[in-house]
Amino acid sequence: MLYLIVILLPYCRHPPLEDLIDNVFIRDERMERESAMYKILTGNFTDPLEDIENEYANVDIELVKKYLREDGEVLTDSEDDNQLEINQQEAKNEDNSRMQEQERSYVPGIRKLSFGFPRKSRLDKAQQAMCLRVLLRLSDNEKKSMSDEERKEFEQYMALQKVISEEQKEFLDFAKSQWNDAFNWKIKCNEFVVSKWNTKMQRFKKLPRYYVESISIPLSVQRTNLKNQDIKVTISSCLQQGSFSKVILPKLDHQQMLFMQSASLLAKYPPCVEPDKVTQHFRLPVSEDTYCENLAMEAGADIVISSSGLKCLLSNIDSDHSDSWLVPVVVKSHCGKNIVYVDKRLPPTIATVPQKNSWIYKYILRYYYVKSESSKKTKHMIEDKLEKAANHSDSNSDDNDLSNYYLNIFDQDLCLSDTDKSEKLDSASDKTDSKINKKNVSYNLFEIGQTDLLEHERIKHGVKVYQMLVRTKTDGVEMLSNNKCQPLILSPKMEHQLEFGAEAVTLEESLHQWASLKFRPNTSLARVRIETSTSEIIQIERHTTVSLSNEIKRLYNIKVEDSLNILYNIIERLSSLTPGRYIMRHIPQNGPFAYVYENTIEQRKNAFDLHWVCQTEFQTIPNTPWPPIDNMMSTPSLRCFQRMPAMFYPIMYQKFKYIRAGSDRPRGRPRKNASGINNQG
Repeated sequence: MLYLIVILLPYCRHPPLEDLIDNVFIRDERMERESAMYKILTGNFTDPLEDIENEYANVDIELVKKYLREDGEVLTDSEDDNQLEINQQEAKNEDNSRMQEQERSYVPGIRKLSFGFPRKSRLDKAQQAMCLRVLLRLSDNEKKSMSDEERKEFEQYMALQKVISEEQKEFLDFAKSQWNDAFNWKIKCNEFVVSKWNTKMQRFKKLPRYYVESISIPLSVQRTNLKNQDIKVTISSCLQQGSFSKVILPKLDHQQMLFMQSASLLAKYPPCVEPDKVTQHFRLPVSEDTYCENLAMEAGADIVISSSGLKCLLSNIDSDHSDSWLVPVVVKSHCGKNIVYVDKRLPPTIATVPQKNSWIYKYILRYYYVKSESSKKTKHMIEDKLEKAANHSDSNSDDNDLSNYYLNIFDQDLCLSDTDKSEKLDSASDKTDSKINKKNVSYNLFEIGQTDLLEHERIKHGVKVYQMLVRTKTDGVEMLSNNKCQPLILSPKMEHQLEFGAEAVTLEESLHQWASLKFRPNTSLARVRIETSTSEIIQIERHTTVSLSNEIKRLYNIKVEDSLNILYNIIERLSSLTPGRYIMRHIPQNGPFAYVYENTIEQRKNAFDLHWVCQTEFQTIPNTPWPPIDNMMSTPSLRCFQRMPAMFYPIMYQKFKYIRAGSDRPRGRPRKNASGINNQG
């Protein structure tokens, strides 16, 4: 009864005229006809807004817009879209999300926000879901033809690019403001890091101490004579391959945590206490590896280099030239021919916590997913020359042809019977012991230069193509769905801010990964994203040289192939050296130049002291710069909730907005009164 009194209060203050005339508070007929509370109490009430969506289903939106424009209405951009279609798509997506939620048991990397975003996205939920679908199709390595629906979505995505770009910039600025560069990140297995670093540094302390400056080498394409030359690298021969362990990557259908203690890693990967007593040739510098020396003389190589040395030399394309590095070089004379040996670089003397963790997780990934005991497949000496790809104009097609050919050889050799293996071992070169387990080591001969030019054109223009022997190690081989094997490299990527998305790979990381694949034919790279604080695997990305090249171009606007010109220039300058020991060094103060120092027996004025550079402690940079979020990289949680990378939470749907100068018309959808008639304002 109290509710009825409240409803009737307005009638007490301003009763209708007929009630006053009849001297009646409220007539019974009017109560039955107009009182909503009376209808509720008697069970006859009908919600005037019920089924309102169906009432608008057949409304011609374009015709309404036409009349509104004629009346002087100014419509917003959101009204120019088909609102009904957006709402229908949103409802469909929500249904799909509910179905996926029921089927899904685990999604890696979902995190509860410890803060609030400053605002909502300018895109609604359906628009973000549509943009994410387009983004995933664009990032797919397999290029497929688009359907009419996909082409329509692509056009809508492109039309929203300005809005997306502006919002992503604001999002990244907010993410950066939340970063604590002094946060005390923990170094994983620090005891193992220190032990391995000390072992690497000991080897450099065994080298001659004093050096004097010899030559300088430009590290910029603009400072060489190779600016307009198309330098390429093609494989000439696969000289030798060792045994390959099997890699079994996890299916992320449940949580994968990489728990690890230093003792476990030290037991499996013990550091060599006495570097002079190393017996496995592939653990020695290439200048001391007898396999390298014998194969180089046999193949007529001009330069011998390890993959570690290659990654160092190919990472100098950054215009800032802010990296410091030091690489030992040895020039030997064999039968009147000089051969240059480029050894591993000096280990870094200082690094951030994320850099140290990235290094240690390489070992942890191998510990977990490389199975060496039960799955060894032995490879043997391969001396057949591969068909040169000089008649191909497109370097990408060269890589594809080479990969297919190399994969066939690889699979055929794995299928050899024990008898065939024995016969092949017996026919191997006497200069190399193919019966020794090579531990995932390969020796490949490459040509670097203007390989597209014919021989007489090279002679005419004085252009030399260098033969480069490259020693590489691979983590293992992975069984593909077609029962073929493919060499695989594992590369960790540390994640520190999953609430915002996936972090972009640094330029150094991406250049090293590209260099690793460029000189390992038919090899794939698995980039494993790992959450730093929990060691949880978030996702595993697959990459090729093409995808990495595109990523470097997108993130840093650098054409990675230009690094081959710099490498060629370095090889050309080193080939002019006389036999002896050298140190090639770059520091930021030298800008786009590296300096080569020749060993001297006596200490001289301005001599370079190698032992002084070899510090006794691997220092840690206290502050970690903010790692930017990749605005094109999706994560499992973003795909789960159908959100675009580096954008705020979407609004549920776009609303119609009526904006007329001087108008006090209510914003939003027209409402109905109790009698079911639209209020037009």
